[in-house]
Amino acid sequence: MELILNFLIVILCIFVMRKSSFTFDIASNFLSRRMGEGLKGPTINAIASSLPELMISSMFLFYFKDIEGFVGGFATIIGSSAFNIAVIPVVSFLSIYFIDKKIKFELNKVIVKQDTIFLLTSIIIMLISIIFGVNIFFSITLIFFYFSYIYFLIKKRTKIVKYEDSENIINNYKKTNYITSIYNLNFFDLFFKGNISKTSSIFVLFSSVLIIGISCYYLVLATEKISHIFNINIFFGAFFIAAIASSIPDTILSVQDAKNKRFSDSFSNAYGSNVFDICIGIGLPVFFYSLIYGPIEIDVPVKRIGYLGNYFLDGNLIIWSLITLFIFTLSVSYIFYTKSINLRSVIKVLCLYLIFIFALILF
Repeated sequence: MELILNFLIVILCIFVMRKSSFTFDIASNFLSRRMGEGLKGPTINAIASSLPELMISSMFLFYFKDIEGFVGGFATIIGSSAFNIAVIPVVSFLSIYFIDKKIKFELNKVIVKQDTIFLLTSIIIMLISIIFGVNIFFSITLIFFYFSYIYFLIKKRTKIVKYEDSENIINNYKKTNYITSIYNLNFFDLFFKGNISKTSSIFVLFSSVLIIGISCYYLVLATEKISHIFNINIFFGAFFIAAIASSIPDTILSVQDAKNKRFSDSFSNAYGSNVFDICIGIGLPVFFYSLIYGPIEIDVPVKRIGYLGNYFLDGNLIIWSLITLFIFTLSVSYIFYTKSINLRSVIKVLCLYLIFIFALILF
């Protein structure tokens, strides 16, 4: 009975985060309506839709206050990162493919290259930092790199010609009745009579973040209990439950961008979210934790499921997960850079995703 209850909590949290993402997309479209191609996805969308990962990582760390808390947040970030770059572009492509099989999901190769380089670099920084110790210097390095990434995007992508004005998207917005607005968590209709403005959009953004944050708290509690019931390490509980659940907002926003033919934003949201997750989702909680409690001891081995760890890396699952994530990211990015997104490339990416998961389990 306890297992069923906790799974229901997970489903409810996913439902609430999903509903909160719809009006958030309208608000982000309004606030970013003059942004250049490929800038909205990795900035406004990526930051806001990745707040679940940041909140989950923070809650894991400060809830457990030890290596188990760090591992739970770390696994959420790693699982979310793999899901984002594999599943989100695939789902975004399929969402428009089944509507119009002739439409081309075209990506700007310059944007693909830029996002890939920054994401791979963030993984390398994370790997080096883990080896030398999880402390305040580790967190500052990650945070500084993220702001360097944002500065680069603003300098480079504001010059790229923007897509069709987002006012067209906003003008297609339809008001709903009171009951439907409550069900959909539509704050535009509930508090502003359907009026979309700068003030209402900012209110919706913060309200959505608050609701997602509350959902994340209960998601962490449910994940911990489910892991305990199945007697598995919190790493795998967070990897399979919290990571996928926290990626729901990213997926929805990318699908919406794809349907609006903002393909580079749809793609960059996934990659920008990963850079945010690794640098801020891990860096920021560790920064405040280190200020209060000091460095995190990571010498304690993380319980594994497989047997490969018996033969190399001294069974260090954290380092192994970063190495495999780097290889996986490089492989998937190569497909996106050299091939257009079509059914064949989609199958390749999903196969790589399954290999990545099995590599972690077998270790």
